Amino acid sequence: MALRPLPAGIEQDRDVEVALHWLASVSGDAPAFWRRIEGAQAHYRDFTAAPQNLGLDPDLPDLGPDLVASFLAQAKSLLDSRRTYDIAFASRCIPWIKQLGVNVNELARVDGAAERARRMLADASTAPDGPMLELVMGGNYAADGLEVKFVPEAPGQAKTPDLHLFVPGVAEPVAIELKRLRQGQYELEERARHRLIFRQVAAIIDARRLSLHIDVTYTRELKDVPEGYLAERLSRFLASPLVLPGAYPWRDEFGEGEIKPANLPAVRADTRSSSLYFGTKMARLLSGRQVRESGYHLAAGGEPDDRDPRFMDEVRYASVVTWQCTAVESIEKKARHVKNRLVEAERQVRSAGIGIIHLAMDAEVGCESSDLRRERNKRAILEFKSESLVAALYVHYLVPRISEAHSWLVDETVDKFGAGHGEVTAMMIFEGSKPLNNDLPAWKQDVRAPKP
Repeated sequence: MALRPLPAGIEQDRDVEVALHWLASVSGDAPAFWRRIEGAQAHYRDFTAAPQNLGLDPDLPDLGPDLVASFLAQAKSLLDSRRTYDIAFASRCIPWIKQLGVNVNELARVDGAAERARRMLADASTAPDGPMLELVMGGNYAADGLEVKFVPEAPGQAKTPDLHLFVPGVAEPVAIELKRLRQGQYELEERARHRLIFRQVAAIIDARRLSLHIDVTYTRELKDVPEGYLAERLSRFLASPLVLPGAYPWRDEFGEGEIKPANLPAVRADTRSSSLYFGTKMARLLSGRQVRESGYHLAAGGEPDDRDPRFMDEVRYASVVTWQCTAVESIEKKARHVKNRLVEAERQVRSAGIGIIHLAMDAEVGCESSDLRRERNKRAILEFKSESLVAALYVHYLVPRISEAHSWLVDETVDKFGAGHGEVTAMMIFEGSKPLNNDLPAWKQDVRAPKP
């Protein structure tokens, strides 16, 4: 039976399309802009077609030297290329381009906006999430009917704020500074460490064609956990003469966990008349529960879908490892302090007399460090002694999601602080978000899988 061709794209989103065309127009060379995007899509195809990369969720540095093009390529792929659209990566890119497009007409009238966008496009080696925050918030302020302009940087001089806001009746402009806090080095090293731990487990799984769910909670920092720790636990399980009902549990100085059969029948039922993405849905089916986007690994064998090597058409065996680290030291180190960035932002708005600061950072679903980080942030902000009048301070917590029911999804929680006891106007990055009408922060919102 001949396979039907894949649809061109995922969906037609007018705002995303408009944003891309505006960026192309302000770049100064629209044909070259589109060639960069297409080149990034080609890099993505090559990376994901390599057998050794099956199941790896790529990040910007994996996709070639042009980080800006790789970021924007996810938006173009939403429109025209299902093969280069990344289910795991898209929610980190597309919401920004979507929001840019929502207010692009207002943004285009903001003094300095086109130059700010050109500067972002020219710096191919730097991730564009910081400049995208500046452009999106410039458009948001303008769409609210406020007069703003981008402040040009002066080489060799002290850093300036990102925007000036002109308020009727106020002689001097209000300075707006926007800071994008990126993932910490500790988190990157922790995840890299666990990939090494998993690699030894995967070798056993592949050699013996196993279908298991291994769930582990580390109570020590991963840097202290032997690389062969989990593989040794699996080997003990396989050598055990005991047949235990439900699961094989353990607890020791490094952590605790259990090993049990994975639900391979659920995976095979899902692939009976279609193929299955080698990612979060397969992990959910094997484990029988939702998984954290950065807290699982897969090992499987079978036949890839001829139309897209990221999907499996026939699954012979499949195992999932789910993990988290609850070591106090790990949670503390991941709860990054905002004080240094706050000091830097306050210095940049100080010359204006009155300032507004936006700090945007990612938070992780179902992770204790997200709660701790928020509490530490609140404490640092309330204790901070500003030398200028910071009229409003916003901390935006962003949770990019992998969702089986949506092309892309991001949840946002905003904490706002004002000078004195005055009420601060609410302001979000993603203003068109649907309110969930509960008091839970973004990282505790439950995104349910669609019913079969």
